[in-house]
Amino acid sequence: MIKLSEIFPTEHIVELVPEAEIHSLGRADIKEIVSLKPKTMHEMGLSTWHAAMMSGQFDVDPAMLAEHVDSGDPNLLKRVSHALGQKVVFDLNYSYATIPGQHLEEPAIQSLIGHLYPNRLHIGDVKLLDPRKPRSDSMNEDDQSHQSLRLFGEFMENCRSAAEEIGANKITLTAAYGKLLDPFRAHGFEVEDSEMGRMAVSFGMGIPMEINI
Repeated sequence: MIKLSEIFPTEHIVELVPEAEIHSLGRADIKEIVSLKPKTMHEMGLSTWHAAMMSGQFDVDPAMLAEHVDSGDPNLLKRVSHALGQKVVFDLNYSYATIPGQHLEEPAIQSLIGHLYPNRLHIGDVKLLDPRKPRSDSMNEDDQSHQSLRLFGEFMENCRSAAEEIGANKITLTAAYGKLLDPFRAHGFEVEDSEMGRMAVSFGMGIPMEINI
């Protein structure tokens, strides 16, 4: 069976950035992943709690985790699991590339992906930028901070293959802001057909999107 680490386009990253050193952390390294990616792990917990409430399978108070949601708890996935009495992380991978001697707040090349409850491949974060080529018109550590390696299409092909291999029903992600809707739609994503999805679009942030497999 395909491993989530195989979604990361390692071969072409190394071809394009020969000096890149590849690192990969799995589900057994979840504590380290939480320490490196606290905001993304919190978002993955939010999306999983939302998926559980949408399922209608659990007789729990939707507001019972409000304290952890509001505080940005990076261990929210664990809280969700305890609240539901249900395993919610089936697999997890954080892969990233670094260049020796270069220090960025966030790696310019990285992906954090989980096989999460109920049965979906969730893209928590993905950046496929050239760390050697910062954009002169951007001062932010965001998805526009460096020139693109143009590997997102391959990344999505790998996601689809992995989702089919593990029998996932959906590929999901949360678009951080409205300008990302069209780029994600170009790769097959649609805004989740829910009240939360429609509200998020109106606010222009935290927009749940999905591809049905």
